[in-house]
Amino acid sequence: MRMKGVLVTVFSLLISYMGMAKDIETLSPDKNLKLNVSVDDDVSMQVYMGTDLLFEVKDIHLDTDHGLVPTRRAKVRSVNRSSVDRIVVPEIKEKFSEIPEKYNETLITFKDKSKLQFRVYNEGVVYRFITDLEGDVVINDEHAEFIFDQSSILTFQQDSSMNSDYEAPYIVKNISEIEQGKTGNLPALLQTPSSVNVLFLESATEDYPCMWLGKGEENLQAHFWNYPKGYNSIKGNSKNRRAILVCEDYIARIKGSRSFPWRIFAIGKQETDLLTNQLVYLLAPECKLEDTSWIKPGWVTFDWWARRGLYNVDFKAGINTETAKYMIDFAANFGIRYFLFDDGWTYKEDLTKTIDGLDMPEVVQYATSKNVDVMLWVTYDLFDSQMDEALHQFEKWGIKGLKIDFINRSDQEVVNFYWRAAEQAAKHKMVLDFHGAYRPDGLRRAYPNVLTREALVEFEQNGGTYKDNPDHHCTLPFIRNVAGPMDYIPGTLNNATKQSFRFNHDTPMGQGTRAHSIALAVITESPMQMLPDPQSDYYREEECTRFLTKIPVEWDETVPLKGKVGDYVALARRSGNVWYAAAITDWTPRNMDLDFDFLDEGREYTMEILKDGVNADIRAIDYKREIVKIKKGDQIHLSMVSGGGWIARIY
Repeated sequence: MRMKGVLVTVFSLLISYMGMAKDIETLSPDKNLKLNVSVDDDVSMQVYMGTDLLFEVKDIHLDTDHGLVPTRRAKVRSVNRSSVDRIVVPEIKEKFSEIPEKYNETLITFKDKSKLQFRVYNEGVVYRFITDLEGDVVINDEHAEFIFDQSSILTFQQDSSMNSDYEAPYIVKNISEIEQGKTGNLPALLQTPSSVNVLFLESATEDYPCMWLGKGEENLQAHFWNYPKGYNSIKGNSKNRRAILVCEDYIARIKGSRSFPWRIFAIGKQETDLLTNQLVYLLAPECKLEDTSWIKPGWVTFDWWARRGLYNVDFKAGINTETAKYMIDFAANFGIRYFLFDDGWTYKEDLTKTIDGLDMPEVVQYATSKNVDVMLWVTYDLFDSQMDEALHQFEKWGIKGLKIDFINRSDQEVVNFYWRAAEQAAKHKMVLDFHGAYRPDGLRRAYPNVLTREALVEFEQNGGTYKDNPDHHCTLPFIRNVAGPMDYIPGTLNNATKQSFRFNHDTPMGQGTRAHSIALAVITESPMQMLPDPQSDYYREEECTRFLTKIPVEWDETVPLKGKVGDYVALARRSGNVWYAAAITDWTPRNMDLDFDFLDEGREYTMEILKDGVNADIRAIDYKREIVKIKKGDQIHLSMVSGGGWIARIY
């Protein structure tokens, strides 16, 4: 991570409150947002857009074995103010190659030595605790009550399990309709009666549990899962033996002197404002790796569904050397960076040994000769218990990445596993993809080898549910992808209309048209994108496959065009001198006009389009390819069928 154009101004003000209620105000750099912090019996904050109150957060404190932090009727020792205006250059490009960071900060120090740090960006408001206590401290709970108008619309993954796989579908309800005691995880979107969008997120979650939301008697409140005490270790297998059965009566045991995770409220007047919000990344710890040149984003082909669907081959498809070489040849033919062995390659539960018929050194040597890197799937339980010996063996084989699955928790203990796995994998120069994972929280900035993770309903769900539908696709960019990269697995060519969709675990169908499916590779965002289908299918549809696998996974620029959460989204992304524009709709057929003002002045571009075919409403695989000329200021009319899409490469 590099900085450019850093401008920091700092001034301090010593204030003694003498027990009297006081308000401390901070404005965003553009003065559109205002934060008001009140220190009275407790600490609370109010956030305004202009003169309109958006929401309040009341009774902000930590409940510790040292007492409440800050204490009740806390006395303020000092208020320190600062401003920052700089450009952050990320190691791995997601939305932008350069990220502007501009905020005003207020640091309140209390007489008990605790601090609350607030920042107001043009894009949102954030806060965190900083403590200076001796020795270890037990955190019984972290408290905050989030007060929104009860008619505000909440969209989040409602869930009730401390062993969550983070693959619940989004629910959409007024706050007043959420039952007391219900919980759900972040990100969570609140849309106020005035149509302002507030997205709950967090960043810099280290040695601490992830925050969820819970419903209190009336309002939303912070919720955390307690530290684990007993596991499903006797009856479980490697996919579930780390499931928690019994918990301690606290959420964390920590060092007393530290900073805590950032609580983030990303704010957008328009829904499309959220599409470029990067507060989670900006608030994360800076890169801890001296050398990141070995980290390679890219497309992945893998064997999970593919080995069940190969045809026109002269070998028995399965988890074996011949199948792997065939898939590696496919990757080489289409410029795909990685081949992944999914579940089933290990000998029993020993990560250092393969099953019969699979010669790992031969496979890796063959892949290397084709400029393809090999990744391995592992479970959290096996990898955590065999980490040192497994990584040593993987490096000896020449493995370049891991997909770690079935983590299914977000307590303090498992959060520490993420950090340990990222650090140790980096020492062996391996990239990571977490599945059964909680949402991104900034780990990828500290360890850029963490390229992506799940934490969503993704393509896999089509094997047995209706959850991964176009309504869901039109929700993800505004909520889940704001937190960070997501391993959605776009680009199936096995496309279905709402009427023709059927469950098939071995060869799942994708809901929506062919153009919709390929457009998802631009709409969704991840430096590591996976292809779901058997390689034989992609060979059969070479025109679509060539178009799909040329789509970059890193972007220099992202431009929102149109969008409404759950209904439709259109955006443009640039990689180098090449632009991609894409649009998708939900199950409602939709016409849309897109303006191409983002193109450079004085240049005529060639635009290669894939769009819904004339019969795509009946046969979802129907698409049409066109090549046209376009320039800055032109407008294109799109017509998308139910579950339809549109995508263009502009060069």
